[in-house]
Amino acid sequence: MSYADLYRKRLKVLGETTRKRNEERQKRQFDLWFANTLDKWDCVIDGVPTQAVFQDHSQSNNKDLSDDKYLIVPNDVTVGVGSYVMWQDEEWLVFTEEHKTIPSHQQLKIRHVNRRLKWLTDSKKKTICNDGRGWGAYIQNQTLYTLGVSFAGEHIPLANAKMSVFTKDTPETRSVQVGTRMFIAGQVYKVEFADYVSRIGLVNWLLDEDTKNPEIDNVELEIADYWTSGEHHNDEQKDTPSDTPSVPVEPPKQEVEWNIEGTVKARLGHSYTYSVKDSNGNDVEASEWIVGDIETLPFYVGSKDTHSITITVKDDFRYVGQTATIAAKVDDVIKNIAIKIIKKFG
Repeated sequence: MSYADLYRKRLKVLGETTRKRNEERQKRQFDLWFANTLDKWDCVIDGVPTQAVFQDHSQSNNKDLSDDKYLIVPNDVTVGVGSYVMWQDEEWLVFTEEHKTIPSHQQLKIRHVNRRLKWLTDSKKKTICNDGRGWGAYIQNQTLYTLGVSFAGEHIPLANAKMSVFTKDTPETRSVQVGTRMFIAGQVYKVEFADYVSRIGLVNWLLDEDTKNPEIDNVELEIADYWTSGEHHNDEQKDTPSDTPSVPVEPPKQEVEWNIEGTVKARLGHSYTYSVKDSNGNDVEASEWIVGDIETLPFYVGSKDTHSITITVKDDFRYVGQTATIAAKVDDVIKNIAIKIIKKFG
């Protein structure tokens, strides 16, 4: 083998081109840093023991509502949005994944799991989801972004707290239907809306406050609809004649096909209006508008009425790439539109 061949063989080990050599050099620098950094810890990612770097994240970005961390791992570690991380005897949920322009490693953002949700997957066998462990979730009160009350009839205001729930996208969590009732911190809530699109890998539920029913809810296990009606006490109730006059049943309302119309890409510093329209382009009356995001809202709400809502995107480059949602409620049906924030120009 000639000297030239030996030289080319040596270069192939380091990288055939200058770009390849720079990439390998970058990876070696990361490996050296990863081996010696002080914030590397033992952890378990989706049941697999490994090591990862945990870095603090600025709390000013989420109004101190959660203790976010950056998770940094080598490329050979299997992890993604929706992964569960056990670290320091606490469970964390991966929320976002950064697509590195120089793929020397993986960097993700994790959020502390603040609740475990349980429901029955088989009501006859009393089978609890995730082999009885329930699913870890990050839950945030959405009442801050809504009116916080509903009305019985036209005049009686009732408490109507809303919760936004993020959990791992799995066949079990996907099977949860609108109307499913769940316990959160001792109170029962009902799923009003499920979003599988805005954050791939996570399921986002919007829940509305409901009333506990000791006849069917297992308060001790915090599982709603644990028993069927009358099953709890195992008492056979005989039918007795009632003197209460029957109430005429109102015919069901005709469903109207509707959607939220407006741009799905919003530029920094610009204002946009979103309207509720039917399939013929006519205005539809919304009983409620719900705006929120798992991070700080990237826009201000200017005005809203029963037909439309106007927002102004904050002129802050840090929000570029963030996705937020606007939801509307029409006849107890909730739909949303996902809005991605883009650059002011270009």
